[in-house]
Amino acid sequence: MGSEKAAAMIAFASAREADRRVAGVAAAARAVRARAEAGETRIRLGLGEGALAPATLADIERLRGGAEVALAPDRSGAAGFCPPSSWEIVRQTGKPGDGLVSRWLNRPISQRISWLLLQIPGVRPIHVTAFNAVLALAIFPLLVKGGEAGLIAGAVLFQAASVLDGVDGEMARATWRSSPAGATLDSVVDIATNLLFVTGLTINLALRDGDAIGWIGAWAVALSISGGLLLGLRARAGGGPVGFDQLKRRERRRGFVGFVYWLVQVLTGRDCFAFLFMALTLAGLERVALMIYAGVGTIWFSYVLGSLFLLPRASRREA
Repeated sequence: MGSEKAAAMIAFASAREADRRVAGVAAAARAVRARAEAGETRIRLGLGEGALAPATLADIERLRGGAEVALAPDRSGAAGFCPPSSWEIVRQTGKPGDGLVSRWLNRPISQRISWLLLQIPGVRPIHVTAFNAVLALAIFPLLVKGGEAGLIAGAVLFQAASVLDGVDGEMARATWRSSPAGATLDSVVDIATNLLFVTGLTINLALRDGDAIGWIGAWAVALSISGGLLLGLRARAGGGPVGFDQLKRRERRRGFVGFVYWLVQVLTGRDCFAFLFMALTLAGLERVALMIYAGVGTIWFSYVLGSLFLLPRASRREA
């Protein structure tokens, strides 16, 4: 793996201890990553008895960066490595831009799910993303053909999807598997889930009530599609991943305008409206939920236009 002239020396009592999985990554690989991030270019792993497992060697190769890593049975002069617990690592996977519902409800649940999944060898963030996609496909027929029971089941599953949406990102951050492609796929699944839910709800209510609620829902769906396309086109032009974070990268604005922007971000966050849909549907107010979504969606679409087009131009003029 490289030269044995190591500037940094790390000791493990045995290969078994070095192989121990900590939040989905071998302890030895976490030690190598920590040293590499500290600027070490040569690292020596002093091991006791046994040989490292192939999975551990693969983790080390993936996380060593530009550092050279040497393995040796001699542990003399090497410092031990005590990684944080899996739960401590997972607890640090939250995002500064988390909404109110996400911070106080979704994230505490999703992080516990992430902690459990990271104990299972071979489970990757992509598996969770794929499960979320299947869940989205299951929500749509429940809403369209499930009647009143389908409305309730669909709303509960939509909230569950909102919680699970955080799991793949948490796992990726805990194991250093984040990538632009993964972020884009996760966002595409999120957008598709939102569209399938709102479309299914609109069809259900239109068939049941036969009034203007169908047109209100259609307006909401059209806004969601248009906003998603604008975000996708802007991400493609900028070479970045597709996602709603594009709307959160602007500098904070003070005063009334800043308050309005903050409020729109909170109300249009998926965590907020998924929980609101579930709560109102359980209370028998699903029509009110769809009307609120259409109204907030109109504001959100204006916010997308302003954030992606008007604000950048204003910033260029000020510069």
